[in-house]
This record gives sequence, structure tokens and C-alpha cells, in this order.
Amino acid sequence: MHKRATKQETELRVAHAAELVAEGQAYSSITTHVAAKYRISRRRAREITNKAYLLLKNDIEEGDLNRPEMIAKLLCTLETAMHRAMQEKQYSAVASNAKVLMKLVGLEAKVKS
Repeated sequence: MHKRATKQETELRVAHAAELVAEGQAYSSITTHVAAKYRISRRRAREITNKAYLLLKNDIEEGDLNRPEMIAKLLCTLETAMHRAMQEKQYSAVASNAKVLMKLVGLEAKVKS
């Protein structure tokens, strides 16, 4: 049986997960990584991942970032993700990122119903 993590250990795990979120990794990938690295259940890893997202959300809300700075950061992140996906020949990921990028910069196609 595993011992319970201390408050400090949990905070370190959340901080590590937050770094992965900031890098643009997917929620499920972060959860899997955290569960494996710390040898914890997926349920507990999801709790840590949720706290990581909340931590970053609070940082953004409390920080002095304005909309243009956030858009610039998102553009860079999306372009990096698209580049990596192209290198790995993961074309569906490229298309998904391109769709988000187009929406972000206002180039999304308007579909008539």
C-alpha cells in the first residue's frame, strides 16, 4: 500500500502537471503521465491535472496579461504544435490546430445553413 502524498508533494505534482499544460500537452496525456510518474491511480492523476488547469487559469486572471499578449502566446503555441505534428505526420492534429488558429485570427469559414 502506498503512503499518502504530503501537501508539498501534491503541490509539486500539480506544478509539474501545470508545466505540461503550459507546453500544450493534451489533458489525457498529462493524466497518463502523472499517473505513471507518481504511481498513482488515474482518478488521482485527473484530480492533479484539474488542479493544474485551475492553477494556470488563476495565474492568468491574476496576472497583468492583456488580450493581445494572450493571442500572441496562443498563436505561437498553435504554430509550434502544427510544426511538430507535421514532423510526426499527424495530419489530423495539424488540421485541428489549423482550425483553431483560423478561428483565433478570424479566418474561419462561414457555413450557410
